[in-house]
Amino acid sequence: MQKSSIFNRIALAVLSIMVIGVLYSFIWHKESFDRPIWIQVVMTFCFLMLSLNNFRLKKYAMGWIFAGVVVAFVISIFWDTTAI
Repeated sequence: MQKSSIFNRIALAVLSIMVIGVLYSFIWHKESFDRPIWIQVVMTFCFLMLSLNNFRLKKYAMGWIFAGVVVAFVISIFWDTTAI
């Protein structure tokens, strides 16, 4: 099995678990999008891996969608860390 395939599967599994956890907290605990920084960093990494893999496979539409999500998370992390 190729390294990129293994990394892609790991990123997809971690992302799936985290999305299910976020949805659970949204529904049951009525939390908003204000998530801890470490969760945002892990989700950013997972979306970045998926984006790079889609670009490598020449699936440009999905690659740009995931890249947009990465940019949104980076802005969110920057906003959270620089907020006074």
